[in-house]
Order: sequence, then C-alpha cells, then structure tokens
Amino acid sequence: MDSDAGQSYWDRHATASNLPGEETLTAEGWKEAIAFYMTPEQSAAYDAMGPLPTLRVIEIGCGVGVNAINLAGRGATVAAVDVSHRRLRTLRRLAVETGVGERVWAVCARAEQLPFRREVFDRAYSKSSLIHTDLPTAAMECRRVLKPGGRGVFCEPTAWNPPARVYRRWLGPKEWREITRYFTRAEEKTLAAAFGNLAVSSFYLFAFAAFFWQFGRRNLKRFRRWLAWLHGLDRVLFAVCPLLRRWAWFRVYVVDKKA
Repeated sequence: MDSDAGQSYWDRHATASNLPGEETLTAEGWKEAIAFYMTPEQSAAYDAMGPLPTLRVIEIGCGVGVNAINLAGRGATVAAVDVSHRRLRTLRRLAVETGVGERVWAVCARAEQLPFRREVFDRAYSKSSLIHTDLPTAAMECRRVLKPGGRGVFCEPTAWNPPARVYRRWLGPKEWREITRYFTRAEEKTLAAAFGNLAVSSFYLFAFAAFFWQFGRRNLKRFRRWLAWLHGLDRVLFAVCPLLRRWAWFRVYVVDKKA
C-alpha cells in the first residue's frame, strides 16, 4: 500500500463520505452526516464499546470527525487520529461548533506509529480505516495504547460481498485500489493474533443496495427505509443459512486486551 498516495487522496477529499464532489462539512451538515452514519453495524459497535462517560477513546482514521464528535457528545474523551491535516482542521472546527471541542484531541499520525505512551486508552475504534494500514503493525499499536481490560472495536469492509466487488471495480475511485486492502480471513487472523481473541459480527448482503441512497443519490428517508427492510431480510437469511455470512459487506470485530 502506498501511504503517500493515501494521504494525498484524503487531503483532496476532506468530506464526510470520503468521495469527490461533496461540499466541506458544516456543523449543520454534521447532523445529517451522523444520521447516515448510525447504521446497524455502527449501533453494534457502540453497544460493544459500552457506556462512554469518563472513558478515553482513540479513533483510528477519524476523517472529518463525524464519529469522534458523536462519541464526545456521549461523554467520551476522544483522541481523533488521521493522516490528513486538512481533515483534522475540519474536525477541530466542527468540534468547537458542536460544543465538544474540549473533549476531542485532533492528532495527525499514522496507525502504525501512534504518538502515545502505553496503556492510555479504554477503547480503540475504527470504521473503514484499518483497511488502509499495515495491519500487523497497526494492530499491535492499538494493543499497546489500550489499557489492560480495554477493548478494540473495528468496523471494516470485507473483500467478499459480490455487489461491493462490482462497485469497487467499475464505479469506485481508482485510487482505492492502491490504498486499500479489504478484510479477508488473513486480516482477521492478524487481529486475532495481536490480541489473542476475536469476536465477529456480519452485516449486509442485499442491504448493500440501500447505500445507493447515501453515496449515489443522497436521500436520508429512502436510505433509512431501504436499509431497514433489506437489513431485516439479511438477518433472516443469515439466521437460516449462516454460510451466507461469508458474503457480508461489513464486519464488526471486537477484541479485548486481557488484564
């Protein structure tokens, strides 16, 4: 993976969706962005993190801060880490405008070399970010900065979902092919090896189609309606035929640092 190419891409697309053509995020726009962000796998990630007041959370690949600001609003102190200065400037502005500036630290760093001492954080979190890292190094860095008894919760897209594969090949930005390594069994084994444990939850088979209303033609009402119906269908299919989970688009990985 070319880290310079990745940083260049994120600097040029400092938006909530990480895609070209979207306007710079405002405090008012953040409300819509977090409404799109809080999808079923994200709700599962929050459940796994547990109550947040008084906790220190490190977010790997925070982007413009949609999630970091939400975590801070729920009472956490958040170290929001990203490689893009431009994205972090947006995050700092939004954190102040939304009233959580004192609980969000904007930190320019790579996941492979976190500028923190050992055992600082109660939780580590990422969404679609570890796929852009040297995972063995990033996983060990996450483990290093977590306190004993701390937990890592990582929402990452997999390589297997057929519609997602078509989108990435023909419609997604070409740069994604250079800066991304979608999760397979190998990446899952890497996380498990770093922490000695791994719990996995799978999300989205047909529900991938609902995200057209987020990344294609942006319409929050239609997105929510389609996602509710299709996610319900996926849950039934996963329950009836667990083997279908291998085709899930996203998985939530939960690891614990043993005390």
